Amino acid sequence: MALIWSFLLAMLSVSGVIWGLSTLFRFADKRVEQWPALWSVGLSLCVAIPFLGLLLLLLPNPGSYDALAVFSLHEPLQSMGLLSDESQTGAGELYVWNMTTVMKGVCAIYSLGVFLCLMKLAIGRYRLNEIIHKADCADIAGQDDVLVSPHVQSPFAWTPFGQPKHSRIIVPESYRGVVSEADLLNILIHERAHITRRDDESGLVLRVLLCLCWMSPFAHRLFAQWSQATEIRCDMAVTAHRDPDMRRAYAETLLQALHIAAGRVRQYPAASFSTHRIRNEKMRIRHIMNGTRPSYKRGRDRLLLGLAASIVTGVGMLTVSETASADPSAKKGDWNWVSTDMVSGRLTASFGQSFDPFKDGETRDHYGIDIAAPTGTPIYAPAGGTILHATTLYDGKPKYGTVVVFEAENGIVTLFSHLEGFNVEAGQRVWKGDQLATIGNTGKSTGPHVHIETFKNGTRVDPAIVWDIRTP
Repeated sequence: MALIWSFLLAMLSVSGVIWGLSTLFRFADKRVEQWPALWSVGLSLCVAIPFLGLLLLLLPNPGSYDALAVFSLHEPLQSMGLLSDESQTGAGELYVWNMTTVMKGVCAIYSLGVFLCLMKLAIGRYRLNEIIHKADCADIAGQDDVLVSPHVQSPFAWTPFGQPKHSRIIVPESYRGVVSEADLLNILIHERAHITRRDDESGLVLRVLLCLCWMSPFAHRLFAQWSQATEIRCDMAVTAHRDPDMRRAYAETLLQALHIAAGRVRQYPAASFSTHRIRNEKMRIRHIMNGTRPSYKRGRDRLLLGLAASIVTGVGMLTVSETASADPSAKKGDWNWVSTDMVSGRLTASFGQSFDPFKDGETRDHYGIDIAAPTGTPIYAPAGGTILHATTLYDGKPKYGTVVVFEAENGIVTLFSHLEGFNVEAGQRVWKGDQLATIGNTGKSTGPHVHIETFKNGTRVDPAIVWDIRTP
């Protein structure tokens, strides 16, 4: 649940930033209205950046790098109550509990929404395929891929995913006797431009991404801009190098299509010739009448867009990863995260039989538990007691690395090994909550973690049971 919440926060934040940057670019240069690649890349980044950022967080032993802390947004998000705060105590604990309940509710709603959106998309695609299979040939000379159907209200291009050679253009039955042959041919040129550009396939992928971003109004705006840009580009395929009279006739055809479709139920959103968004159609007509030529179509433009997207992705990944890594409920996922009086981190090995990290495929008797966390993570005394050992060489065994051995007042002895350093000395009296040491990677170790062993009456016992260490 914590990862879903982190993804949702990151997706909303990233989509807002992407929309803001894209809008600034549009104000600086109006030509980006007709650049579909910009808007499709923007929508893709809304999903890619949060996903890659959390994936980076889930990599084994990512370590801790102070230089990257500049990318973290944990404190401002925590101040708004959007991330957990372990420092909350007393009345604050009720607040944390309430916020956790809210977070779980929002995550459940988001997950249900994603499922419903994907189901709606799948059902729409299925119904569209049914329409295609039931459609009749349009009987237009030299246009064998054109079909006619009474179940659609606007012409559109349809392409089976990954099979552009089997593309079809579907024309409404209501166009017969209403749209002239010349106007119909212009519409077919427009739709063939969609097929050439493979807009139906791209649109399907973007709609899947939009399902993952259904809570973000910014993602919906990015998709709307992409859809508008593709229509403008396909209009240009019709009006390129045409005289003003022809462009005017084509604009009238678009208006006629809007009139025919008025008041009808919208079908599955494919690459339709006309939409029901009057504002978008006004913009298309403006470009048509002005004879706008395609912009941002050179290889250099694509290269610069790819470079900018790579930079934004890199910065975004680090921001998401560093922000989530500072949130204890999101680190490494909440399925193995433990937060105890002693230390907080990821439980990587339990007491008893476990896989041997130094011998692939083999198991071993593990006499303690391992909790992984960034180097420098503090370790606290779980109870009042006395320090028996604080040394860099314990019992003549370098494999333990730096070690602190603590004896509680009830006689239970606990050993902490592979430490970076310690804050106590042998014989020192400590109280519950005093810092004993910090997590490190010393001795025979695969990464920053602490190995904890507990002894009761001289016999090794499970530290997780003694100190109530449990995963959620």
